[in-house]
Amino acid sequence: MTADPMLVALDFTADTLRLLLAEPDGSPALTERWPLPELPDEETWAWEVGGRIATLFAREGHGRSALGIAVAAPGEVEPVSGRLVRNAGQPGWEGLAVADALRRHIDAPVACESRTIAALLGEAWQGAAAGVRDVLYVSLRDVPSAAVLVGGRPLRGAHSTAGALPVMPDLHPGTDDELETAAGVLADAVALLDPELVVIDAEPEQVRRLAPLLRQAIDAIAPGPEVVTGKLGEEAAVLGAVRIAVSVAFEGRRRP
Repeated sequence: MTADPMLVALDFTADTLRLLLAEPDGSPALTERWPLPELPDEETWAWEVGGRIATLFAREGHGRSALGIAVAAPGEVEPVSGRLVRNAGQPGWEGLAVADALRRHIDAPVACESRTIAALLGEAWQGAAAGVRDVLYVSLRDVPSAAVLVGGRPLRGAHSTAGALPVMPDLHPGTDDELETAAGVLADAVALLDPELVVIDAEPEQVRRLAPLLRQAIDAIAPGPEVVTGKLGEEAAVLGAVRIAVSVAFEGRRRP
C-alpha cells in the first residue's frame, strides 16, 4: 500500500540541517536535526539534503512521497527562482539554486525563502505573533536581520533585501553604547513601518539587555507597538517552512 504524501520543511545554516515532515494540514509528524559537512557546490548540497529526505521517507514507511517542499535558507533569497542571492552559509553556496537543485532529485513543488522571513512566518503561525497582521521581527542570533509582515504578507522589497540591518552593531556581547545604537536603529524602523508588534529573537542575555532600551526608544519615537520575545527560538524557521509548504502543495494541486 502506498503511504500518503507528506509536507517537507527544511531549515539549514552553515553547519546544521533541520528537517521536519508534516501532515498535509501542517501538523508536525517527525523532526530531525543533523550537522552539515562541508558541501562545496550545489550538486553536493543537493545530494546531502535530498539523501536526508529520502532517509526519513524510508523510515516513515514504504512509498512515502513529498506533497510539497519548503526550504528556509541562510541569507537573502529571490523567492520566485528560489535562489540564494546573498549567502550567509558556506562559501560554496553563493548563488545556490535551492529550489531547482531539489527538484532535480525529488519530483515535488519546491519553494525557498530566507530563514528570517520563514522564522517570522513561524512566529505568526504558532508563536509570539499569532493572529497579528503587522509585525516587525528581528533576529540577533547570527547576522542581525529583520523581516516585516504587512497585512499578513511578508515584505520582500524590490531586490528581495527588505529587512537588512547593515548598520546594526555586533551585540555579542555588546557594550552599552552598542546596545543603545541597536535600539535606536530598530526604533527608527518601527517609526517607518508602524507595526502592531515587534518580536525579538535573540539569546536570553541579549533580550534581557536590549528589550528595555528598545521599549524606551520606541516610546520616545513611535509609541504604540508592543515589544515581545519570540516563542519559537531556533525552531521558528523550520515551522515557518511548514507553513510555506502548505501553500506550495496547494498551488501544486491547482496546476494541471
